[in-house]
Amino acid sequence: MKLPATLVLLISVFCVTAQEASVSGKISAEGIPIAYANIYLENTNIGTTSDEQGVYSLKVPQGHHDLIIQAVGYKKEKYHLEIFSNKSKELNFNLKEDVTGLNQVVVSASRTGQLRQTAPVIVSVTSAKDFQATQSISLSEGLNFQPGLRMETNCQNCGFSQVRMNGLDGAYSQILIDSRPVFSALNGVYGLDQIPANSIERVEVVRGGGSALYGSNAIAGTINIITKEPTENLFEIASNFAAIDGKAGDKAVTLNGTVLSDDYNAGLSIFGMFRDRNPFDKNGDGFTEITEVENKTFGFKAFYKPNERSKLSLDFHTIHEYRRGGNKLHLLPYESDITEQIESDVVGGGLTYEAFSKSKDWKYSVYGTAQLSKNDNFYGGKGETLEESLKGFGNTKDETFVLGGQTSYNQENFLGGTATFTTGTEFKHSEMADSKPGYNAFIDQNLNILGVYAQQEWQATEKLKVLGGLRADFHNIAEEKVVINPRVNVLYSPSENLQLRTSYAKGFRAPQVFTEDIHARIAAGEISLVQLSDDLKSETSHSFLASAEWSKTTLDKDYRFTLESFYTRLKDPFVLERTSETVFVKRNGQGADVYGVNLDAVYAPNEDWIFQAGGTIQKATYDSPVRYSDDPEASLENAENFFKSPNIYGNFILTYAPVKAWQNNLSGVYTGSMYAPHLAGYIEQDRLEKTRDFMEINLKTAYTFNLANNFQMEVNAGVQNIFNAYQEDFDFGVDRDATYIYGPSRPRTFFIGLKIGNKLLQ
Repeated sequence: MKLPATLVLLISVFCVTAQEASVSGKISAEGIPIAYANIYLENTNIGTTSDEQGVYSLKVPQGHHDLIIQAVGYKKEKYHLEIFSNKSKELNFNLKEDVTGLNQVVVSASRTGQLRQTAPVIVSVTSAKDFQATQSISLSEGLNFQPGLRMETNCQNCGFSQVRMNGLDGAYSQILIDSRPVFSALNGVYGLDQIPANSIERVEVVRGGGSALYGSNAIAGTINIITKEPTENLFEIASNFAAIDGKAGDKAVTLNGTVLSDDYNAGLSIFGMFRDRNPFDKNGDGFTEITEVENKTFGFKAFYKPNERSKLSLDFHTIHEYRRGGNKLHLLPYESDITEQIESDVVGGGLTYEAFSKSKDWKYSVYGTAQLSKNDNFYGGKGETLEESLKGFGNTKDETFVLGGQTSYNQENFLGGTATFTTGTEFKHSEMADSKPGYNAFIDQNLNILGVYAQQEWQATEKLKVLGGLRADFHNIAEEKVVINPRVNVLYSPSENLQLRTSYAKGFRAPQVFTEDIHARIAAGEISLVQLSDDLKSETSHSFLASAEWSKTTLDKDYRFTLESFYTRLKDPFVLERTSETVFVKRNGQGADVYGVNLDAVYAPNEDWIFQAGGTIQKATYDSPVRYSDDPEASLENAENFFKSPNIYGNFILTYAPVKAWQNNLSGVYTGSMYAPHLAGYIEQDRLEKTRDFMEINLKTAYTFNLANNFQMEVNAGVQNIFNAYQEDFDFGVDRDATYIYGPSRPRTFFIGLKIGNKLLQ
């Protein structure tokens, strides 16, 4: 007898329903709910996410399953689940913090998100927690805590700072904001001080040539500043007061806030900072070693999801900064003996659209971003006449626009394995103008670069992954108009705990007129112009890296040790050669070699203690000595060494937290001895100095009080540079060499802070 179709349908529905069970519970860490954790059945499309209270619910079919629980910043947990009836189950999970970062998703390795452990390139990450542990107010203060990176200050009058990577100065590193190359030459002068740390989710660092993906200036590597996404409803207001050497005040107030829609399809996060730092004079000569700074920053980041397969993101930021150094800061700049005064305005933002195909195999993105920077400046001092005094006024502007598109395709079967093909194009226009009418000094340069890139990432076997990439850049400056850069990376994982990597990349650096190399001469009242040589070529590099990373993680313990060797050969490096009293010519010099090893370690024996440390041993030399002085009598002994590039440097952070609410951090930065040019003025003749080494130790303690539901208050205090490791041989007076500055950026500094918010214990 045949059953009616309706009855068959009802029986089928009943059977299907009977074969499912509801699994629900709460995801937390040390009693704190974890929002937006991923809960899914391994090797299936069945999954869900936890809500703001950490609660989840999932329908699970009958059978044996592995339930995966994963959240950013926490260890992945696997639970074997057996379902043989439709009876509901309650499963609660308490996740452990991922202190080694192995389960962290990074984007800088291949321009697509993937787990750090499985990325074919080592990506070092400075997290928001690292900025908090070191009481870093701006980006520049937290970049020291990465292997291969070292922050340095280059001028006592203006506070110009830069980050070196593997010994190469700042111009050799590509700084990205959310993977976009809008950080221009002008931003590179003061921009690292202007980006507030409270706007940063993490900083991803890829060492070695990355031009096959990121274009010009990625010779030493890339520093990708990932700003905070709106992921949960929160607010946070913090204040910090520091006393530099117990004297000069440094006050900062920061704020963060995020609002999400009820369906999580739209969100907005904002950030802001106000900072007021007084000038500091170390040797009592009336001239600054640390500049006066007032910074006002505001920005936001928003997203909207039209559907589950697409996302529209918008970001915006604005920065206004006033900084001044020299002497007699209470007078007008042209009434002082020497002053550098810069009033900067930066406005930037971008729009990104991302979408997935229905099968999730294809991902597309198009984006446009811009950053407009300008400043009014004064470099000089009081002359014999008012007309001479007013010569120091000038202005600078920089407009950078980036347009691009990228697509990636996940291939289920490529030569017997899985693969991801990524291709894209990016156009960058940068217009730079610097005007100092009093000296009849003008720079006007337009730089256009069109990049086209493609790469194939192939999981050849379970243990072997290969990545190959190629980028072509077409630009309007230098003798050759097209630069081709290849890239090859290999990852071999003989076991789950050990990853071996090796890579080769070619990089290039397009020439630009604007440089900070000569700004101190203008400040001293000298006319200085830069011209590009007629036969100037792009600077190129060949970078080789090999690394071994061993890690082990359990529910209670974490270990990670990384050893990375590197070698970079520079071809046609840019050098400035003085051809007359007023003109410098940028030309190609002979080659240079940079080689060494980076070490990185994380050790967490239990929940209370975390120790992380990094160090670099290296050598960086030119093929022939560099003429750092205008004086032909100046000695060139040791001048083949890269200046201000120590052969040994490193860092560490030790965290002790007996309870979640009480965090104690001891951190340190070691800077080895180096060669630094010391120009005549206060001293009689230019010479190359070999500096002493420094060990900077910092201490911070913070306790968070839970005042009410979703409302906490943190009180913190500490000392930076406890033992006052600071340069002692500054020049004195108006004829000093303001660029003769090295070592730690500040002397012993005491600080106290207060923070209120609703997510401080996460």
